Amino acid sequence: MTSLREFLRHRWVRAALPVLFTALLGGGVTATVYWTLYDPQWIAFLGGVLFAAALALASQASKAQWLIMRRTRQMERLRMQLAQEAGRARSATEAARIAESKLRHLADALPTLILFVDQDERCMYHNRAVENKTGLGAAQILGLHLREILGSAYLHVAPHVGATLAGNAVDYEFDWTGTALPEKYAAHHIPYPPGELPPRGFYLLLTVNATHALQEKTAAFPARAAEPFAEKAGIAIPGEGGETLYLRSITDQLMGWDEPRAKLEYALKENQFLLFTQKIQPLKADLPDPSCREVLLRLQEEEDHMLPPGGFIPVAERYGMMEELDRWVVRNVIKWCVEQKRADAAWPIPLFCVNLSESAVRSVDFARFVNHELKQHGFNPRSLCFEIGEPEIISQHAHVQRFINSLKPLGCRFTVDAFGSVKVSFTHLKGLAVDFLKIDGVIIQNILRDPSALAKTRAISTVCSKVGLRSIAEFVETDETLAMLRLVGLDYVQGFGIARPEPISKSC
Repeated sequence: MTSLREFLRHRWVRAALPVLFTALLGGGVTATVYWTLYDPQWIAFLGGVLFAAALALASQASKAQWLIMRRTRQMERLRMQLAQEAGRARSATEAARIAESKLRHLADALPTLILFVDQDERCMYHNRAVENKTGLGAAQILGLHLREILGSAYLHVAPHVGATLAGNAVDYEFDWTGTALPEKYAAHHIPYPPGELPPRGFYLLLTVNATHALQEKTAAFPARAAEPFAEKAGIAIPGEGGETLYLRSITDQLMGWDEPRAKLEYALKENQFLLFTQKIQPLKADLPDPSCREVLLRLQEEEDHMLPPGGFIPVAERYGMMEELDRWVVRNVIKWCVEQKRADAAWPIPLFCVNLSESAVRSVDFARFVNHELKQHGFNPRSLCFEIGEPEIISQHAHVQRFINSLKPLGCRFTVDAFGSVKVSFTHLKGLAVDFLKIDGVIIQNILRDPSALAKTRAISTVCSKVGLRSIAEFVETDETLAMLRLVGLDYVQGFGIARPEPISKSC
């Protein structure tokens, strides 16, 4: 019985059985006709049986063909899905490679020594500054014990390793002796991954105290003036806290600029900057501004060489060019919108939020420039919103108030950026006619694991709703954070979990 079942399971057997049955039936009809002497009733009866058998065979064949077509379509869909998944995987791999390359460029440009150390105190990652300081090659450092990398400095680091591997961040300072000129370093231990106990390791950041180093060097070479020596050596002059060292590193190593000021001036003149925007998504259906974008500035050279965005900002700040950059952004945002509106009169202009530097806020001429651009192009001022950071509002309150009072009557709107980064208080907003309040991203990132961060967010949202301000949460990166912010009652959200920055032509 079992062998018969196995025999019948063969595909050719199942296909041959209907044919064999039909042949037998046909033979039976022929024999019957012969032996019944061609009786018309028998012939009609057996003919009907033969027709039914043929119809059944045709039905089986049709069903088989339908199944084959169905399986073929399913296989085609699976093939297309597989091709799409393979494409996504390739895109994700390429994006990860580009991101890793950018981070490596940035880490290697920093003067800070950065090491990732596992639980056995062996180095699993380091930046170029570690090689420059220790004189060891990259292959030598990888997997090497921290003691062998740091030498005498390990005596200062070792007592804090236990606390770090227990999940605690540690900060301290020490003198790195054993070199030609001793240097004072600030050390930071950061457990990783955050919140995991025990951590898999920790990041060790060692930052030289540039002012201390300069004093030591000028003491060793008293005949030289401090500032020229610092300029040649790439070390900060006293009071600048390492800024010159960082600027020289970021411009020379990251961008390869010999004359950073001239380079920025040329980029402004030749329009080598790019406008990017990031979506600010409403969480409520009845908000008056359903389409909002934060304007971001990129340098074409950054995009061409896959460099981290915004590396030119410290250079522009150092050479007092931030107001010129802000003017370029405002001018080109308005120009782009006017061109879009000319091409499509029905196109709804989003609310564009432009970040302002402290120098632009302090400048009397900047408000006049904005007024001129708005009137010259007939641009609706309500589509332009200026973001001013909370630190600038606190330190430059009178200038901020004057700037807002100059443009508010025209219809321009204003956002307090990074609210809560200094203090969660509304007292420093007194007298400022602002429209939006953007909660600092550090608070938002911690609302799921820190009750105090969640309480701050609830309090800010409540006050905003009572005084007529629209609340915005930045750095929203997960669905869980987004769901919590909906429950809290915020008006808008922004972050990589909502939308990544894109060229203005693609995002609007």
